[in-house]
Amino acid sequence: MSKLRDTSLRDAMTGLYNRRFLEEFIDTLMSQATREKNSYSVMMLDVDFFKMVNDTYGHDIGDKVIVEIGKLLLGSIREADLAIRYGGEEFIIMLHNASKEGALQVAQKIHQAFAALVFEVGNGETIHKTLSIGIARFPEDGDTIWKCIKYADTALYVAKTTGRNKIVEYTKEMSEMENFR
Repeated sequence: MSKLRDTSLRDAMTGLYNRRFLEEFIDTLMSQATREKNSYSVMMLDVDFFKMVNDTYGHDIGDKVIVEIGKLLLGSIREADLAIRYGGEEFIIMLHNASKEGALQVAQKIHQAFAALVFEVGNGETIHKTLSIGIARFPEDGDTIWKCIKYADTALYVAKTTGRNKIVEYTKEMSEMENFR
């Protein structure tokens, strides 16, 4: 039963936790973080123009991209941190008690390492992909981790709409702007 339960909380392709894990355990994590006065830096990551990979090269190549990002994320975080496949080509990283500077360094490391990956697509052809990343901090930016996930998604949206392939940290002004809500 334990193995079956673990399987239901992990993404089969990447081995990362899945959205169901997040939905089941986020409230417990938040309660613990609040009680112990811990913080989380929440990153929302999205592969730029991912649909084009599937449409142009097929889902098997898209799957390779997803598998590689999973490996990269697991290799870039500490044991106390969480990496979650949120859906499709969207991922969440929750860095436990990371400083603002530390979180930005992790984001930059992931951003650069992913951009350096080479994906073979057949006939000797290769492609590179990039990531956009939004970052928010609990409890600094929001009083719940769910709000911080929303704010990281807002920052991700800003990254996507202002050119992609960048890291954007959430600011309160983003929530006040009509087109970013």
